[in-house]
Amino acid sequence: MSYGVSFTNNSDVVTLDSEFSRLVVLEKGTWSGTGSGVFVPFSKAITTDEPPLVFVRPAQSNTFCFCLILGSSGAWTGFSFHGIVGQATSGNWFVGAFKSEPTAKYGFRIWDASSKLLFDTGTPCAQFTRTITSWTYLGSTTTPQGQNRLSWTAPSSLASGDFIMLNNIAMDMAGVVSRQGNLYAIFDYANDRILIQAVGVDLPSAFYMPAVFAKPI
Repeated sequence: MSYGVSFTNNSDVVTLDSEFSRLVVLEKGTWSGTGSGVFVPFSKAITTDEPPLVFVRPAQSNTFCFCLILGSSGAWTGFSFHGIVGQATSGNWFVGAFKSEPTAKYGFRIWDASSKLLFDTGTPCAQFTRTITSWTYLGSTTTPQGQNRLSWTAPSSLASGDFIMLNNIAMDMAGVVSRQGNLYAIFDYANDRILIQAVGVDLPSAFYMPAVFAKPI
């Protein structure tokens, strides 16, 4: 950077500067409900052009599927997901974006050269902690509807307290020929692992979509 302000930590890693946004926690909370569907509204619309990043951490082993980031560009209003019907679900969530908000009554703020607010001392930050990009295929079973349910996992402990990003799970998996499959993410606390499943007709056994984790700091 040719001008502005920059902060580094004890390892000489830049933690904050006036050119690049931090991942900022715009809102956080808890949810509770049933597997038949959970809707979590934001207290106010999030005004980013792109969907904000939604991170969740269930309090018990849970499945996340049919995930949606609700709203539209400039007015994101909440998120929703389904689990397993008859299974209770609860946990913590936070929503982040690379955009700060003017919330502090005192402290300091940093803007970039285009007057975009990058940092406000009243808005907490989050950091990405890990990404899973290599998966082990566990096999396929047949659903009662006659579709295939493919499963993958990777060695990655859940004990760290990380939150998983729902935005990736909200995407479909492309089929081999013509049809896509729905993605499921499973927090399996009993076996200390994450499972990814996809349900569809002609899905490949290779899986490349990353699972992304973060936590507030």
